[in-house]
Amino acid sequence: MSVQTIPTLLKMAVLSGGMMSMFFSFHDKPSQAVLCIVLAAVLAGFDEYIVSRLNLATEFGKEFRSLAELISFGAAPALIVYLISLHKLPVSGLLLASLFIICGALRLARFNIATCVHRHHTGLPIHIAGCLLAVLTLWSPILNHMELMVILVIALCGLMVSRIRIPKISKPHLIHKKSF
Repeated sequence: MSVQTIPTLLKMAVLSGGMMSMFFSFHDKPSQAVLCIVLAAVLAGFDEYIVSRLNLATEFGKEFRSLAELISFGAAPALIVYLISLHKLPVSGLLLASLFIICGALRLARFNIATCVHRHHTGLPIHIAGCLLAVLTLWSPILNHMELMVILVIALCGLMVSRIRIPKISKPHLIHKKSF
């Protein structure tokens, strides 16, 4: 196995985390579903670090990463929030869950066409939005506020497609290099 296959394997693991999250959601195990999303986010961060550190970026990798992230941090959290909370709003709940996925796809498409390297994200990255939505959805039965969940979904959608600049924390210039 060459070092170039490591990022692809990590992206497969991210995608698997999203798929497992959806399977757990269908079997009414929301805690395990959220755990899979958080684990996928950790793996996605590790993948980004490996790709940038070893200079292994490819067009295939960029596209595959976007598809994996759309499933893991777009579709899986939307399914969780719909099954736990938004199903009480039959039509508008479906539309809100769909809106989250659509805004995540728009965010990823904008990321994929960016031609220059910045030290910031434009808009909230989908993995942060997906993790926030999934984790906060687990608290919604405790809080028992449907309005809060609706506002949260709309706010995260707006932040993903916004032009707000969010500093990147995983860039090599922020990580101190140690010599051996």
